[in-house]
Amino acid sequence: MHEMMPPHLDFEGQKTEEGRAVGPVMDTSFKDNDFEYLQIIKNEDLEELRELGSGAFGTVYHGKWRGSDVAIKRIKKSCFTGRSSELERLAHEFWREAEILSKLHHPNVVAFYGVVKDGPGGTLATVTEFMVNGSLRHVLQRKDKYLDRRKRLIIAMDAAFGLEYLHSKNIVHVDLKCDNLLVNLKDQSRPICKVGDFGLSKIKRNTLASGGVRGTLPWMAPELLNGSSNKVSEKVDVFSFGIVMWEILTGEEPYANMHYGAIIGGIVNNTLRPHVPASCDPEWRRLMEQCWAPDPAQRPAFTEIAGRLRSMSVAANQAKATK
Repeated sequence: MHEMMPPHLDFEGQKTEEGRAVGPVMDTSFKDNDFEYLQIIKNEDLEELRELGSGAFGTVYHGKWRGSDVAIKRIKKSCFTGRSSELERLAHEFWREAEILSKLHHPNVVAFYGVVKDGPGGTLATVTEFMVNGSLRHVLQRKDKYLDRRKRLIIAMDAAFGLEYLHSKNIVHVDLKCDNLLVNLKDQSRPICKVGDFGLSKIKRNTLASGGVRGTLPWMAPELLNGSSNKVSEKVDVFSFGIVMWEILTGEEPYANMHYGAIIGGIVNNTLRPHVPASCDPEWRRLMEQCWAPDPAQRPAFTEIAGRLRSMSVAANQAKATK
């Protein structure tokens, strides 16, 4: 998550440097009443059910919070190691971003419930809404969870609505991909998709080796890779969304067999985009290609993207009804 200011690209550290500060400068010696909106959750009120995944930043669990399903992200202590000045900065960013996330409320944005500060060994954790089917990437890989064109349109539209909301709050995701879109497919007629994992990104980045950029690279806009940091804006998310539309269309991962050096060169030179199948719907293709346009100014805003996907979705429903 980044505020909508031209960030500076820190390629070694994976993404972008800090934008402007939010609100009052926060004292890192956290006191409960410093944060009007932020809920502090007691570790004893949580029950871990099963591990969902882990990474450099820590481990995510499906759990219960006072009887409700939640996702618990326990952050490794190693994320907060370094010089005392660096430690203070990371702690400051953690609490600042947590407060921002706690103020976000939208049906297509994963809800942030609060922070645990008394985890095992004094570790921190975040507690968020639990999405029963996990990431969209996971669903696309599972052949038994086939998504027809109508459902794919709904999922893409939901994601666009969530991103439109984030941008209206001056928040740029910067790491948009199907891994970070979470879904609930319980209702066969109406899948639900929500934008997730857009917060606490700088904490994660602190622990990544330079090679850690690989996984995110295919979704990164050219302006994030070529050093033109003055051009970085919310349009980097629009570029990523074009790649996400391709993922939803094909069920595949972009540039899966390419070395990341070749991917960087291709994106920066604008000679590399995923191959679009001939069977692709012309309207979907037009929107997708506009989203990944080389020039950020040529990419549509999410209000327009969501509107066009909604129109396509309505048309698909009407076509189904007349069959």
